[in-house]
Amino acid sequence: MSGSKSPINITNADHISITRTHFANKGYRVHSGLQFGCELVLYADEPGRVHSDFCVHVVPPDGNLDFRMIQTLTRLVVSTGKTLIVAHVKEVAEEIVEDKIEDMVVTYGEPPRRYVVEELAIATEHAPFRHKNVMKGVGMQIKH
Repeated sequence: MSGSKSPINITNADHISITRTHFANKGYRVHSGLQFGCELVLYADEPGRVHSDFCVHVVPPDGNLDFRMIQTLTRLVVSTGKTLIVAHVKEVAEEIVEDKIEDMVVTYGEPPRRYVVEELAIATEHAPFRHKNVMKGVGMQIKH
């Protein structure tokens, strides 16, 4: 964190909002993941045209990652054919942001702060990891 700024209390809802913006900036349609037991789900196209490929669990502001939660979510996403992404929000000081990650920085809050979202994908053989294909308008799991 930058030495020129005072500490700020950031809530879990703030972390989810930052993560939502991060994935929207990457081209995903981001929706609530409540029905799947996670904070967010990601769609490569309109939810009426494709199934979501990813469930996103946002690490809380205290940084604690409960193994039981990860185990439960991993089992759950396998049964739904999705891949679990664990998202960790970190504040970055302006002076340390490299040019190559500048487009991944999310500015949030008042006063504005700069954040990056680190992603860890947990996939199984039952839910293969797929990258979003930006060139196509439809995701990998097409509804029939």
